[in-house]
Amino acid sequence: MLYQRRIAENQVVSAKLELQLRGSRYAGVGTHVMGMAAVAMATWFVVDTLPLLTAALGFLIPNLWWSRRINKTLETHRHFTQRPTVMNELLAFAALTGLFWTSAVVWLDAYLPDITFYLVVMTIALLSVVNIAVSVAVRPVYLTYIVTSLVAMALWLAWNADQRPYNPVATVTLSILAGFLIISSDWMSCSFSEMVETSLERAAMSKDLASLTESLKTRNLQLQDARQQLAQQATIDELTGLRNRRGVNMVINDEMARLKRSQSPMTVMAIDVDHFKFYNDTYGHPAGDVVLQRLANVMLELTERAGEFAARMGGEEFVLFFPNVGNEDAANLAEELRSRIEALQILHETSQTAAHVTISIGVLCCVPDWDIEFDQLLKSADEALYTSKTTGRNRFTFVEAELESED
Repeated sequence: MLYQRRIAENQVVSAKLELQLRGSRYAGVGTHVMGMAAVAMATWFVVDTLPLLTAALGFLIPNLWWSRRINKTLETHRHFTQRPTVMNELLAFAALTGLFWTSAVVWLDAYLPDITFYLVVMTIALLSVVNIAVSVAVRPVYLTYIVTSLVAMALWLAWNADQRPYNPVATVTLSILAGFLIISSDWMSCSFSEMVETSLERAAMSKDLASLTESLKTRNLQLQDARQQLAQQATIDELTGLRNRRGVNMVINDEMARLKRSQSPMTVMAIDVDHFKFYNDTYGHPAGDVVLQRLANVMLELTERAGEFAARMGGEEFVLFFPNVGNEDAANLAEELRSRIEALQILHETSQTAAHVTISIGVLCCVPDWDIEFDQLLKSADEALYTSKTTGRNRFTFVEAELESED
């Protein structure tokens, strides 16, 4: 289950600083440049050109420098709370910008007629309203700008209330506007904080979800591998590593179907270890298990080709299957298996057949009909094995049969 993360305060502050910088580098700087252009056009024919151009360039160059510095900061820093000077630089530039506009009003007061003067004041007030959209992410920065521009201009106009006819009205208007913007900025800043925090929470949850999805994919692959291993283990005899009866059932039908289609011969060998109960009684079951493992290794060596297999059917009983093996080859394989086991010379003092471990084999070779099942073949091989056991053991009995299907 995913839980909504609580975002640390420093992450929220860092994200808000980034928003502030991204808003200031183009929109904020561009707004003030456009304001400077509007003031320059309004005062072009009233103020001397050289001082006006000097003031405009004195304002334009720092703004362009500031925009370039913000771009560099955004490129080189992602966690802005790790660089405290970013906040100080924002506050300083906001104060300088506000003081520039206040200074511009004070300077232009001596040159402009009333209409143009109040037009300039209205332009600067409008800039304060527009600037809230790009500067309110970090409220102290916007408040610094409001105090150094609108509030400072309102105080100056109040101090010079008798110099122009509408200075008192302008003072009240700017004061009301400053108050409204201060209150609005608080609401907007809180909204920005909530938006940033929600965005960070969703990003964190998305990252957690992606991590969980990747973990589930990995776990799913692990489960698939585990299922495959379990399925394989379920078809393999744990002691000998040969197939068990289930493992035989999984492959024999397909293999026999192929042989039936091609009408190719096949050989089934049923094998039993001679007097194995006596061996366990004499040497113990752990020693008996070792014997079974050694015999299984020999059987595996004889069934290395495609389609061949050796299986432990239970206890000391084994089955070997050879596709495309006819009568002569079947007899040769049975004798090779018997002789290899005998050559191991595994001591068996209580055997009634020999002084070492031996096996008896029943061999069935046939070309299977379509209605013949493997159990029928196995039954015939077992009958041949019984003949080997009742006629002296340590031998094989060969049966070549054309089996009839059971009704």
